[in-house]
Amino acid sequence: MRGLRLLGSVLAILVALTTAASLSAEDLRNCAASETRQARREASHLGDWEGVYRSFKRFESCDRGKLAEEYSYAISRLLAHHWEQVDVLLGLAASDQEFKRFVLRHIDENIPEEEAQVIISNSRERCPSEGKWLCQAIVDY
Repeated sequence: MRGLRLLGSVLAILVALTTAASLSAEDLRNCAASETRQARREASHLGDWEGVYRSFKRFESCDRGKLAEEYSYAISRLLAHHWEQVDVLLGLAASDQEFKRFVLRHIDENIPEEEAQVIISNSRERCPSEGKWLCQAIVDY
């Protein structure tokens, strides 16, 4: 499991560096403290992939610190407890590469261990053919 975490951390760092490079200083300044608070409240109640996507589009420049942790928790809840919705995630990710990177970035060390085990099991046993990129990223984590 330690090796998976190390690999996941390396993947998260690479994605974060790529994302950080694409965000300008102006983008980061435009995230007011009130937006971050609002985004955190919203992220803690996300219950489907459409909601995650809308929140990502609205607050993507705020995705750091505690908000990033909240997104990781929301994504892990969906992957662990609502795998039947993974086709919605795959559709959104296919049409928006930034969202795909966002989801991959949040498959990280903030995911609770018991949820991580369920997610890994889902990806190994129930992976849709068009979701191989996601399942492989999960198993490699």
